[in-house]
This record gives sequence, C-alpha cells and structure tokens, in this order.
Amino acid sequence: MLVRQVLQLVLLGMFMPCAALADKDQYIAGGSAALDKARSIWLQNCESCHGYGIAEAPVPMRPEDWQHRVTKDKATLYTHAIEGFIGPEYSMMPARGGNDALTDAEVKAAVDYMLHLAKYYIKQRGDL
Repeated sequence: MLVRQVLQLVLLGMFMPCAALADKDQYIAGGSAALDKARSIWLQNCESCHGYGIAEAPVPMRPEDWQHRVTKDKATLYTHAIEGFIGPEYSMMPARGGNDALTDAEVKAAVDYMLHLAKYYIKQRGDL
C-alpha cells in the first residue's frame, strides 16, 4: 500500500505542470462571491488531482464519478477532505489535499465548489 501511495505522489508531481495548461473554462464560475472564492481555492489546491483523476480522484466534470457523491451527506465529504480518506482499492485523498495550511473553512469551500461543479455537469447530461 505504501508503494502505491508513493507512486501516486510521484505521478502527481509529474502532472502538476500540466495543470497550468488545462482549459479553465470547464471550471464554471460559482455564481456567488463565496463560490467564486471557493473556485480559486479549488484551482490552487485540488484541481491538480481532481481535474485529471490522479490517484483515482473523482473528477467533477465526469458525472459518473460524482452521481453518488452529490447525494451524500456534506459532513461526510467535508470529513474525508479535511482528515483524508483511503477509499476502495486504496484510492487516496490526502488530508487537506496535502496542503496543511488550508483551514477547515477553505477545505469546506473547495468541497462546496466541487459539488457545484459536479451538479452542473450532471445536470448538463440530464441526470439531475
């Protein structure tokens, strides 16, 4: 398991430069000042994994990744993002996305933005 986590972190380091080349238009604006700030937090801290599926991170632009997550209790999603989470087949969500400087409120805001983004794409597909 440790080898897999190390490999995931190495892969993350390889994909981080790609984040600068991503089409940020797919990350819709939040529609409120709070969600727009959350979008900024998400872009700076979460997009490098959740934008590309690194370490099996669920991508909010893929409705199949989020269909079951948008119905979960937000408190569970917040806890997984703040404390970290090892999922099925050892998928990994590091605590605070690996950025210990993020406050609980910032992590929750990023989760809120990701839910907003996922719901948008689910609705676009007609599943919500």
